[in-house]
Amino acid sequence: MAASSPPAPATAGTRRGPAGLGTKAMVCGIVGVTLLPTVYGMALSVLLGPAALVLGLVARSRARRDGTGAGRNAVIGIATGAVAFAVAAVVIVLALTGVVFSGDAEEEKKPAERREGPSVQVMEDRSGTLPWPGGAG
Repeated sequence: MAASSPPAPATAGTRRGPAGLGTKAMVCGIVGVTLLPTVYGMALSVLLGPAALVLGLVARSRARRDGTGAGRNAVIGIATGAVAFAVAAVVIVLALTGVVFSGDAEEEKKPAERREGPSVQVMEDRSGTLPWPGGAG
């Protein structure tokens, strides 16, 4: 019988198992949270958030099953992915329903009557006690 050779060692920079998945989850989550302030980042965060959640949950379950301590990056990926997805989803839903970017209802109803500048209301003195013209001062 011929002796089988041991498996080749992993090359530098490659990670196998839950640590690699946890790192991918963490990167997806951090990128999703970082892109939240941009318009296109909102759409990307809706995609990157669930990706980070799934990768993080798979990496965390593999780390628990294997008994390795490689679950820290997975937990970070789960947390940042959940935040990225939740915030992006809420803002997109609010924008689509018009809550975020709704204008002043007064402007929409009466644009012709609205005038620029301060508004002054003039009242007539009916008591006759005011010291200016129109009053019996």
